Amino acid sequence: MKNINLNQRLAWMASGAMLCIAQPAVAQDAEGADSASDHSGDIIVTAQRREQRLIDVPSSVASVDSETIRNLSVQNVSDLATHVPNLQINSSTSLGSTIIIRGVGASSRNIGFDARVGVYLDGVYLGQSPALNQELVDLERVEVLRGPQGALFGKNTVAGAINLISRPPSFDTEAHVSVRIGNYDERQATARLNLPVSDTAAVSFSVNRSKRDGFTTNVFDDSTVGTRNVTSWRGQLRWDATPQFSVRLTADGLRAREIAEYGNAITDTFGTALSPLYEQPRKVDLDARNIDRRDVYGAALELSYAIDDGPTLRSITAWRSTKFASENDLDYSPADFLTVDFSDRYRQWTQEFQLLSGKGGPLDYVFGLYLYQQDARTARAARAGSLGPLLGVAPGAELPTTGELRTRNVALYGNAEYELIDRLTLGLGFRWSWEEKRVDYSIDGSAFPLGLATGRFQDKRSDHDFSPTVTLTYELMPRLNVFARYAQGYKSGGYNLDFVGAEIFPGSLEFAKESVSSFEGGVKGDLFDRSLRFSLTAFDTRFDDYQVDQFQDMGDGVTAIVIGNASKVRSRGVEFEASLRASDRLDFTLGAGYQDTIFTSFPGGGAGGGDASGKRMPGASKFQSQIGADYRLPLGSELQLALHADHTHRSAYYTDIGNDRTIAIGGMTIPYDRVPATDFVNARIALGRADRGWEVALWARNLFDAQAIFNYGKDFFGTRTRTYAPPRTWGVELSASF
Repeated sequence: MKNINLNQRLAWMASGAMLCIAQPAVAQDAEGADSASDHSGDIIVTAQRREQRLIDVPSSVASVDSETIRNLSVQNVSDLATHVPNLQINSSTSLGSTIIIRGVGASSRNIGFDARVGVYLDGVYLGQSPALNQELVDLERVEVLRGPQGALFGKNTVAGAINLISRPPSFDTEAHVSVRIGNYDERQATARLNLPVSDTAAVSFSVNRSKRDGFTTNVFDDSTVGTRNVTSWRGQLRWDATPQFSVRLTADGLRAREIAEYGNAITDTFGTALSPLYEQPRKVDLDARNIDRRDVYGAALELSYAIDDGPTLRSITAWRSTKFASENDLDYSPADFLTVDFSDRYRQWTQEFQLLSGKGGPLDYVFGLYLYQQDARTARAARAGSLGPLLGVAPGAELPTTGELRTRNVALYGNAEYELIDRLTLGLGFRWSWEEKRVDYSIDGSAFPLGLATGRFQDKRSDHDFSPTVTLTYELMPRLNVFARYAQGYKSGGYNLDFVGAEIFPGSLEFAKESVSSFEGGVKGDLFDRSLRFSLTAFDTRFDDYQVDQFQDMGDGVTAIVIGNASKVRSRGVEFEASLRASDRLDFTLGAGYQDTIFTSFPGGGAGGGDASGKRMPGASKFQSQIGADYRLPLGSELQLALHADHTHRSAYYTDIGNDRTIAIGGMTIPYDRVPATDFVNARIALGRADRGWEVALWARNLFDAQAIFNYGKDFFGTRTRTYAPPRTWGVELSASF
């Protein structure tokens, strides 16, 4: 026990206390509590683009419902990361949002580089990094699909997909309001209204406003960094014109104006000496604020026609717009060396046609035609400050980059399942895809004698791919299935459209597509009259021509961004998820994931051109776990007290390909690159009256205030940084439904 830290001990003590409280409840009546029948109902998901029981889906899927989202007190997609096995999300800034599934992911801060994990809102692809970290408002559930998903979704994704499924309008008049306040001056208000317009039409509208101070102090002006200031909304129209024909029109928007957290400097600007704030966590000293501005809007029209005793025809037409702008103090100091302005814009149009099988019969299928076009623009500029001459640059000199990238994609996909013999089902899927990228990019580094490129680059490239999927499912007994799945996928090639060095311009801006082959198998089902639900999956995934985005040392302490194909990557491991209803009042959840994700071949990928083969993938923890408990205590005939506690653990991981543990700075050796294991405990206690629809709750995240680092970084001048996970946050939430 000597190796277990204080937070772990407290976490297990809290879990034990919950167990002790719960023991007498097993033999007691459930008067006033949720009934067991609620738990015993099937979990329905649309992971395969049609409604299915979760236990019948032959792949690894995690489903997080709205009640769980509420109990976890999470606010956006990134907050879910610690509660889903083998999922990690880094979103300290909107530009750098990175989603990792099974140890594999990527940030798409570069308009020429696509994400590996697709995020979808009601089946519509959301696009690049600034659009990914959506607010979890008015959602019915979130589904996390692991592994290649090209046979089921329009936009191909090689590592997995996250599907945000909103609550559709209903034909009952409903209203819901909630107010949340907390430390760090957190304030949040949410409202939802649902109105039937007629017997066949209904509308709903929801809005969320959230503000919070940052967790890091800027000693330069005593302000805070990492603030939260987001307004989001969603409106929907549902029209069931006939029993066969239905229409769903949705629109959503998100507006954020925040002071971004790009990391706490642990060295001086040039990485030659320790920062004066090295021993002061959550402190920065910046003469310019890192301002992030994000505007994300979208609309979708879904038409669905069900043929009598036959298939359903569906059309989804969608438009999305994302604007992102930021100002970044690139020298990480109060000295006026250099600032960078980012301004990216994405406009996206998609059209998807689907043919889905009707209910009943031995054959289930979905086939689709997907059309996608995205027009992306970037305008980024580095500007020298008054101390520019110390860098050999005149004050006010600029290093501008501008670029336009048009992406067009056409894809045919399908997936069919047929019961070959009693209890044995075969699934066959495919994806055929064509994608073209056209680029017009310019960079002018002539005013910056730092080895950066100057010139204009115009080009086009296209990729073709055919990826099959095969599944087998066998029903061992009612409500207990074993499955095996083989799937291929690909990620299209692209262009490095960022601040690039002269030695790679223009000949090495282009990179090739990567491909993936994935094997997985597992067992999932319900036992003990559905009191226990579980899923166990083992997987082995291989990537060829894996695309790597990394900083390259250009000498004189200057680095530039390089994207290339890194030969081969392997990811293998297991995932386990379970929920147990111990009594009518007590529920447990458990999730655990193990993954071993490495570069199996990456010659020249290490520091100084060394061989990076065998190195662990950046951001990939080997082990992740979550255990939670929910206990409901009736208070008389009307009130109910609900208690929730959960403990999450993430093992150590590296943030750079080098897999280092320390670096030497100014004659001192300090920790760097390897992020230690982290443990967090969250809790919520709520008092409510279900028949009147009100609740008051106290919540806390990171209850024991673990001071955890979650990222190390290196920037343009060689500045070394570290970023901390949120400290303890707590507050009260009031909600009412009418």
